[in-house]
Parts: sequence; C-alpha cells; structure tokens
Amino acid sequence: MTVGESESEVTWYPRNLAVGEKGTPKIYQFLSEAFSETQNFRYAEFGFYRAATALTVAKRFPKAELHLFDYSQAVEAARLKFAELPNRVFFYSSTERYLDSYNWPLVQLLSQQAGAPLFDYCFLDGAHTFAVDALTFFLADRLLNVGGYLDFDDYRWRLRGSSLDPERVPQTSLMYTEEQIDTYQVALIVEELVRRDPRYVEVMPNKVFRKVSN
Repeated sequence: MTVGESESEVTWYPRNLAVGEKGTPKIYQFLSEAFSETQNFRYAEFGFYRAATALTVAKRFPKAELHLFDYSQAVEAARLKFAELPNRVFFYSSTERYLDSYNWPLVQLLSQQAGAPLFDYCFLDGAHTFAVDALTFFLADRLLNVGGYLDFDDYRWRLRGSSLDPERVPQTSLMYTEEQIDTYQVALIVEELVRRDPRYVEVMPNKVFRKVSN
C-alpha cells in the first residue's frame, strides 16, 4: 500500500483463490454427526471467501446461527446470498490493510460478550498463517463453549505453491521470510498450540478438536 491510497484501493489479496466450488465437504459430514438438523447452535467461520461452505451449513441446519468473518468485499457479496436469512446470519468485516484481519472484529465481539462464550463450532479457513490464525485460536477459544469444536482447514497447506505464492503475489515475499513461506503454518498452529492444550481432544485427525474444559 502506498501513501495516499484509500481503503478501497488496498486490494493486494487475490480475487480468485484455488478453492472448491462446493466448499469443504468434510465439515458437512462432521456437523451432521455432531448436531441434528433441528438443533440450535452457533457456527463461526473465519475466511468464508465465496461462502460456499457457510451457505451449505445454513441450508442443512435451518436453526443454526451463523457468524461469518472476512474482508469487506467478501462480506458485501455474501450479504446478497444470505438475504433471506437476516435473523440468523451475522457478518463481521475487516479491510485488506496488511496488519488488519478478522481478529479485530473478533476481539470486538469478545468485548461485547464480556468474555462469555458464544460459539459451538469455529471453522478457521482464512489466512492459514501463524501471524494471523495463532491469535484467532486464542480469541476463538475465549468465545467457544465447553463441548464446542475448533475446525482447522488445510493442515498440509503452505504459502509456497498456493494462491499466495510470492511468484503470484509479490507482497507475500515482503511480509514473510523464505522459511515462513515454506512452512506448513496451519500444522504449526495445530501441533504447537492446540495439541499441547489439555483442554482440547482431537476428534478428526489434524482437523477437528473438541473443547472439553475451560
């Protein structure tokens, strides 16, 4: 971002990402095992992109309340898709400024809740980097009910070879070292933060962990 750029002009993030059109099928299967279709529960998704996963969750679980976090452009596009569900879908937006992320509206929500838990399921499918999602883990944990789930997408993902590869997005090489670009950062979060926390039990290998105590 250069001096004088407006917020609307900060668009370093790719408009097209290498993701499936049907979202994340594994999550639908697990949610169907963890919750009934008539059950009330609160689902949070960090980095919903085109909202394919969130839309499927909303359709399959008509009583679920959805809390969706992403960049403002993704939020505005998704509002139209969820227009018929205004009372159970809540959006939280952030800018594309380099040090902004969904952690900012997330901590604001934590403040509004006065630390009280809110979510029953948190799906982390956003930055996939330690710099962002390590903090997301700690914030989401504060808002997750005991018995709730944390779901980490793309355990074997790294910046190198992704839609954010520095050969495609030069800004990546300005923000991360070569070691960080080559590191599987979702795996790093899972191995060093989640597995080491005795309050979490693994229920789907390298992906879903259940919170069993405060």
